Amino acid sequence: MGRKKMVAVLALLMGALVCENAEAALAKKDLGIVRAGIDGAYPPYCYLNNKDEVDGFEVAVMKEIAKRNGLDIQCQVTAWNSMFGQLDSGRIDTVAETITITEERQAKYVFSKSYIEDSNRFLVRAGKEDSISSFKDLAGKKIGVASGQSAYNQLLAIQKEQGVQFEIAPYETSTNAYDVSIGRIDASYMNPVAGMDMSNKGNMNLAVASCPAFMAARCAYPFRKDTERGRLLAQIFSDTLAEMAKDGTLKALCVKWLGVDISRVE
Repeated sequence: MGRKKMVAVLALLMGALVCENAEAALAKKDLGIVRAGIDGAYPPYCYLNNKDEVDGFEVAVMKEIAKRNGLDIQCQVTAWNSMFGQLDSGRIDTVAETITITEERQAKYVFSKSYIEDSNRFLVRAGKEDSISSFKDLAGKKIGVASGQSAYNQLLAIQKEQGVQFEIAPYETSTNAYDVSIGRIDASYMNPVAGMDMSNKGNMNLAVASCPAFMAARCAYPFRKDTERGRLLAQIFSDTLAEMAKDGTLKALCVKWLGVDISRVE
């Protein structure tokens, strides 16, 4: 290839690269308001503070992603049982609520990279930690869990894989922790960070049962895979979470809000 032809080809390639970057920047700029659904009742992940403003770990992560990308991300309080319906209809763009990646969800949504590793545990009244020291101890007990979450499916899997029968009591809100404290149910199966935060703030006197975790799961942000907007946002969130993990910001946010580093980006 002659020198003139090579220069011409390089010029075309550089021009295409510049155009591609300009289009990406324009697409990001044109996203407008990005709405992240939270239920506002899951401290310390997301809740309403004493000023009636959304606050918590998830809100802090959203603010950091917004700052790094020049985006207007707004956390929109949404009832948990309608969260994915709101996502499907386009009323919100994602769900900022420790959403576990599952095969079923991956078939419908495009996920960002994971940002934390989550595991559910059994919360019982303090002093009764050994009342559930193994899965066999669940026999005959009544266990509360948030309906529609992966935790509910994990309880079904425990029944099947461990061959133990117990009553599963689904809740639309996180009040199952309170019901443990008053003896209405034997235990609540939920995120222990959120559960103990509720217990401490509400004087519920709960503790994490000695039974080990059934499984650890990666959490990520889901977006609609059938829209360019959803796919672009998933990529933006993935790239930014990777940056936040690399520079230590994500770890710092975990320690600040959750008291422990459970960050995991992959």
